[in-house]
Amino acid sequence: PRAERFYLNPTSGELRTASLLRSTERAEYGFTVTAADHGTPGLSSTCQVQIQVLSNSRSSTTPNILSMTLNTVEGAAPGSIIGSVRPPDHQDSTVQEGQVTYLVVGGTDQDGTFMVDRLEGDVYLVRELDYEKGSRYMLHIEVSDFSKAFPSSHLIKLDINVQDSNDHAPEFSEDPVTIVIPENIEPGASIYTFQAVDRDGSGPNSELHYSIEHHWPDTSDLLVLDSVTGVLTLGQKLDHESTPSLYLVVRATDHALNPSQRRWSSITARLFVTDENDNAPTFSSPSAVSVMEDQPVG
Repeated sequence: PRAERFYLNPTSGELRTASLLRSTERAEYGFTVTAADHGTPGLSSTCQVQIQVLSNSRSSTTPNILSMTLNTVEGAAPGSIIGSVRPPDHQDSTVQEGQVTYLVVGGTDQDGTFMVDRLEGDVYLVRELDYEKGSRYMLHIEVSDFSKAFPSSHLIKLDINVQDSNDHAPEFSEDPVTIVIPENIEPGASIYTFQAVDRDGSGPNSELHYSIEHHWPDTSDLLVLDSVTGVLTLGQKLDHESTPSLYLVVRATDHALNPSQRRWSSITARLFVTDENDNAPTFSSPSAVSVMEDQPVG
């Protein structure tokens, strides 16, 4: 448990329970109480206190367990209230402060990311959330009600779901890239695969769309880019003699639901077209000439 079961008033010495006790959980408690004066020199004495917890025949043997779910967003500010486990009937003015208490007794939040107000039942965010490190938490909260003649308690199993925010842009492993292709490659052949990684969680925030942002020469359909896979294919036949190199700027954009929050990055690619022996020699000299007779040899 995160809190003591008892509270001792340091002035009056009155000992009170801080949460509901169950004999089935622990039948006996023991501790040492020290009383000290403010004289000079100061004097003190101690006594041992033993408390036995007796079973209440009116208590139900079946634990009363409720389930609740709260949703919060990655990036919420520490200290903010993400919700409350306080039931509506406990917000009645007839229930005095301190008659109902809330105590975290278990769950998966080992780092203390959340805190529950002991008297109000409000759930606070203590640490900054990171969806990629943890998208779901569970808290076991014991609710003790002293407002009635016979105190009662129940357990709340609180699920906290963290929603991903688009806080990462796509990343290419290297930029720029150099691609070498032969000029005799056939149209429709795959040339290169552009691949970026988005470190956001699964879903639209990490789904990428590829597009050609700029290209030179400005020849339409010379190169075709698959928007989903990032595969670049040849759309038309190449000729090293007319186009020895090409330049591309490819953009990767995520699919965040809100278009104004989408993130992107780009990569520059330079393509070199290698020369192939696809042209036979041709004569540029005239096929017919005139020679004067008796022309000297040579």
